[in-house]
Amino acid sequence: MKKVWGKIILGTICILGCSLFAPSIGAKAASLHGSSNEEKIFFFLREEMNFNNAAGAGVLANIEKESSFRTNALSDGGTSYGICQWHAERMSRLRAWCDDHGYDWEDLEGQLYYLEYELDTYYPYTCSVLRGVKNSKSGAYRAGHDWCYYFEVPADKEERARERGELARDYYWPKYKNVKTKLQKGKTYETDIGIFKATGDFEVTFLEMTDEEVTSLEIPGKVKIGNITAKITAISPRAFEDNENLESVTIGGNVTKIGKCAFAGCSHLNEITIKSKKIKTFGKACFRDISETAVFYVKKAVKKKYAKKLKKVSPEGIEIQKY
Repeated sequence: MKKVWGKIILGTICILGCSLFAPSIGAKAASLHGSSNEEKIFFFLREEMNFNNAAGAGVLANIEKESSFRTNALSDGGTSYGICQWHAERMSRLRAWCDDHGYDWEDLEGQLYYLEYELDTYYPYTCSVLRGVKNSKSGAYRAGHDWCYYFEVPADKEERARERGELARDYYWPKYKNVKTKLQKGKTYETDIGIFKATGDFEVTFLEMTDEEVTSLEIPGKVKIGNITAKITAISPRAFEDNENLESVTIGGNVTKIGKCAFAGCSHLNEITIKSKKIKTFGKACFRDISETAVFYVKKAVKKKYAKKLKKVSPEGIEIQKY
């Protein structure tokens, strides 16, 4: 890919706690956050593409050399464009993909989501290499080197790959190695076990199942979302309402609230294990119209307290046992 060798102005970024960033808001750009394109790209790589810090450092080194992080960088007589200097046919694919998927091809978000698509579709080897590098300065060097060598493929790629590997290792790795990502409050995330909504930096609410054919479900205390481990602290109102396939459910130890009608109408639900001792709210009718032979299994320490509350939100005569 052709090069844009602009001057780079390096700003000073203050790291407060475990985050550099304040959310940025836009019509479609709410999924990106950071105070500069450099930061937004790093967080996209970490949170959306599951790259570790070293891989992110390698990509940043290349994008600096390609475009100085400018979305409108243009070169080669107008045939190379954007943060990765997509050239000729690749630029045409960028425009077409963004048009088809409702993104602005001149916008950072559109370019980043296209980059993710392009890697998965046309450069799966490069993507697997980046996801596999060690989270270390040597990993940052390899990420910078291999991204240049296999994805950018500039003239004199051996020398350019070495330079970018060194830039990743010596500048971007020290800058970003200790940065931790966090969830974006209000954003939804899909995993194998369900769809979640972030309610804090590292806390989520369970919204709904990803597979409604499942008959037995365990809602764990924590869930892995990309590189972030988050506590599951609540079950959303109507999360499982009228699911006639669900027969048993285990509610994890960090849940503090079960929303209104969360399990209402789950007529075959007959075994509910509650590991949490922290539940303060059993929402109205949260277990209404489950199986009349249902059994709740709860911790001994909270059996008396939970029994009183569960009898108000469950079918008459349900059984509550300690375990």
